[in-house]
Amino acid sequence: MRRLFATVVLALVCGCSGQSATSTQAPPTASPSSTPAATTRFPSYAVTARVADVAIYASPHGRVTRRLANPTRLGVPLTFLLKRRVGDWLEVYLPIRPDGSTGWIMAGAGRVRGDPYRIDVHRRAHRLDLFKFDRRVRSFPIGVGTADTPTPGGVYYLKELLRPPDPHGFYGPYAFGLSGFSAVLHSFAGGNGVIGIHGTNDPASVGRSESHGCIRMRNAAISYLAHRLPLGTPVRILR
Repeated sequence: MRRLFATVVLALVCGCSGQSATSTQAPPTASPSSTPAATTRFPSYAVTARVADVAIYASPHGRVTRRLANPTRLGVPLTFLLKRRVGDWLEVYLPIRPDGSTGWIMAGAGRVRGDPYRIDVHRRAHRLDLFKFDRRVRSFPIGVGTADTPTPGGVYYLKELLRPPDPHGFYGPYAFGLSGFSAVLHSFAGGNGVIGIHGTNDPASVGRSESHGCIRMRNAAISYLAHRLPLGTPVRILR
């Protein structure tokens, strides 16, 4: 199994402090196909950057609004969630503020691959549902943000997978970084308020609203997801 490692600072908004960690690209056990059969239709598609500097356009053939580096500062391949394709252009969700931002990239700048998975987060019910080809296959209890530091709602995707040095520490064995950000914390523990899904060394907090905005899971549950879900998997955070 191919993995990609880099030393980083783990500073998701759910943490108490910055913590040295490792980023890892861990392909799922059953990898989504980049060349699906003609009869296969995936519920979503991810786009992995092919070039070192990805230009983001306001519209097809429009002006360049920004450029994003590939790999990211964590050494992870720059990944997007595909919204739609128009000819040789791809509209993608971007891992930037404000949440839900989209932009256009040239089709040649990325590799499109099908993804059978989706995550739905139900904040009031403190539940995370995992779907495969739009069929719910697993449900897990979760912890979410407080009233003062809420977990934001919206459509996001998994943009990175981090492996903390201590699997029994605050973040557990794995932490996914999402494409979304806290609406109230613009900086936290040296980071920029990125929302994450991670394990915990306090399983009693699962099922409660106690975090700074991140989604907490029991360690066995986050390990289950980390070994299956590819980057680019969509995450819908609902009521």
